Amino acid sequence: MNSDYVKGTIDDVAGRAKRQAGEWTGDTNAQLEGLTQQLKGKAEKAWGTVKEAVQGGQSAVQAQTTKAREIVDGKARDGKEEVERRRQQADRLHDQCDVDPAYQDGKEQGEKRHGPLVTEEPQETPR
Repeated sequence: MNSDYVKGTIDDVAGRAKRQAGEWTGDTNAQLEGLTQQLKGKAEKAWGTVKEAVQGGQSAVQAQTTKAREIVDGKARDGKEEVERRRQQADRLHDQCDVDPAYQDGKEQGEKRHGPLVTEEPQETPR
């Protein structure tokens, strides 16, 4: 409970008591003052309730944001681990190809059929 809600409850109760006393004594001014104070108290209570709801909503949004951030961080971490695992696998395959005689034979046969492998970009001839 916040201070607006508490203050509103006090004004509501005090206004109700003042209005009731005015009814018993027949004092219309006391009745009106009590009714005014009672309405003011109800408005303050309503404002306090709204403030609590907004603060509660902010807390819920912050909790959801934190949860989403944890999920995204976890997915990013998993993705990095998967990339690293695949890089290591590619490195192992590359190392196997460098020492695999069948690969060397295939490379030589390919060069016989198609010419040497180009490892550099062709340079543009000046005009």
